[in-house]
Amino acid sequence: MHIYHNSRNIEYRSMFGAVPTEAEVRFSVSVDCSPDNLWLRLWNGAEQLIPMGKSGDGFYSAEIKMPDEPCLLWYYFVAEKDGKRFFCCKGQKGEGQCLEFCNEASWQVTVYDRDFKTPDWFKNSVMYQIFPDRFYKKGQNSEITGRKGEYILHEDWYEPVFFNKHPHENGPACNDFYGGNLKGIMEKLPYLKELGIGVIYLNPVFEAFSNHRYDTGNYENIDPILGTQEDFEELCKKCEEMGIRIILDGVFSHTGSDSVYFNKYGNYGDNNGAYRDWNSEYRRWFQWNDTGYESWWGCSNLPNVNELEPTYIDYILGSKDAIIKKWLRCGASGWRLDVADELPDEFIKILRREVKSEKADAVIIGEVWEDASNKESYGKRREYLLGHELDSVMNYPFKDNVIAFLNGEIDAECFDERMMTIAEHYPKESLYSAMNLLGTHDTMRVKNVLSGQHIDFNMTAEQKAAFRIEAKCETLAIKRLKLAVFLQMTFVGVPCIYYGDEIGMQGLGDPFNRMPYTWRMVDEELRDFCKRMIEVRNSTDCLRTGSFETVFAQGDLYVYVRKISGKTDIFGHPARAGMAVCIVNRGACDAEATFDLPEGGDFFGIVEKEKISFEQGENKVKIPAFGAEVYVVR
Repeated sequence: MHIYHNSRNIEYRSMFGAVPTEAEVRFSVSVDCSPDNLWLRLWNGAEQLIPMGKSGDGFYSAEIKMPDEPCLLWYYFVAEKDGKRFFCCKGQKGEGQCLEFCNEASWQVTVYDRDFKTPDWFKNSVMYQIFPDRFYKKGQNSEITGRKGEYILHEDWYEPVFFNKHPHENGPACNDFYGGNLKGIMEKLPYLKELGIGVIYLNPVFEAFSNHRYDTGNYENIDPILGTQEDFEELCKKCEEMGIRIILDGVFSHTGSDSVYFNKYGNYGDNNGAYRDWNSEYRRWFQWNDTGYESWWGCSNLPNVNELEPTYIDYILGSKDAIIKKWLRCGASGWRLDVADELPDEFIKILRREVKSEKADAVIIGEVWEDASNKESYGKRREYLLGHELDSVMNYPFKDNVIAFLNGEIDAECFDERMMTIAEHYPKESLYSAMNLLGTHDTMRVKNVLSGQHIDFNMTAEQKAAFRIEAKCETLAIKRLKLAVFLQMTFVGVPCIYYGDEIGMQGLGDPFNRMPYTWRMVDEELRDFCKRMIEVRNSTDCLRTGSFETVFAQGDLYVYVRKISGKTDIFGHPARAGMAVCIVNRGACDAEATFDLPEGGDFFGIVEKEKISFEQGENKVKIPAFGAEVYVVR
């Protein structure tokens, strides 16, 4: 007996990928003989064996109405012939073949709320992530001299970062400041606008002890080193005038130990804060035990909060002047939620309700490093993308797979399989809102990762700070980085550039990936390439909200098509018809593929047009080593 199913072919599953609640979905298999019985084995906490009827020559089908509540479903197929059972379980490329023994490898169906919607402006944007202390400084930062604690202010913007011990806790202090500020970001808005940026994601801007500010001291105040609330409002206003939006970093699973809420060191008064005052209004916010208090991953300067404590929910989310609402009113257009895995589903659901009630088109992005559709944390399956929590997530799988492909760890077929799995699992609204990054403040600079140069992680902090890519490796890094940017700008999702990646900044892990932006040392050729690719994306509707189809994925060569056929995009919004054929050769040798190319298009990408062997009559394209082109027909 031979049984076959392909979840990515509408002949076998009538709706590709995630489906809305109450949708009717047909599941089919092809069989080379007549089974005595054939079932769809469906599971979502309880098993169902659903009989399948003959629906055509060699085909058997079952029509299933999806649940009226969002959930995850899993399925495979069971056949019976002459008293023996056969199984069709999930394999690669969405395909399933006949097995004599069930391996329980199941296809996933994400069933999301049919009313789930994410902001259209976000889907159509290119993001830029800024670590505020390290982007640009305007004026003097006299505020730092009067601040509590032990601080270091770099006199020279280009000094190496420091790696000092925290004055009170275990671990690094992160107490050296370069003085980047909100006025500095305002100064560079013309640069970002010219680059083609539509959204700025800011790492935390609220009062804190450290330079990264994930140890919040006071959610109600902009950190004095960065500026004032008035400066933030002015930044948002200037951004709005230039067609740019601001997204803030929300750190709500913990505060700083040096904060108005915890006040471990007495910097907010001798008897204030949960640590020093048993009667503090904040005492119930924190998690106490026999040895003191619980902290985020054992970092004693980051005490965990009880996110579901009513007074905490009221302060952060629920009241009229709650933190998330205050800063939306000041001009922010959304939140990125730090360590979303640490936030209870109930908290995120309340957050979504309150954010959308304050600003309906605000976006909510979660920090999730894996496939967010089926993520488990703390023994619980998360509900991030079912329509009641996040709009989407930081797309770390995109980063990991792009790097693995370009570094030769996987081939084009494997890369496509991994990315199509994400596409199959995510609701369309989330997939097209996924934050497609190549690096962040938590990862090594992408240029270093792509260089191929050996890195000794046992180096001292001083050696890591001084580490630079060798010239021969830098050439390879730039070639690969251009391919990475090409993929980022032509793929489904929202591209996000980590500040300085567009000019070739390098650096190892935290804190050396957070060096100040090297304004006097710019790879202009790389920056101009990034700008050109952003311009192509921004001017080509199908590269933002068009369909996606893989044409060729083998070895070093990867070819895919983005398309809008009629007058609307895949979300039903008015859009310009067009097609973009995207071709990537990650290898060191020329590669050739044969596929359909319509007439009247223009090439954009890494290699010059005259270097491409393009035979219209034979529909062949030969792409040079480390080459990438997008052939756009508008």
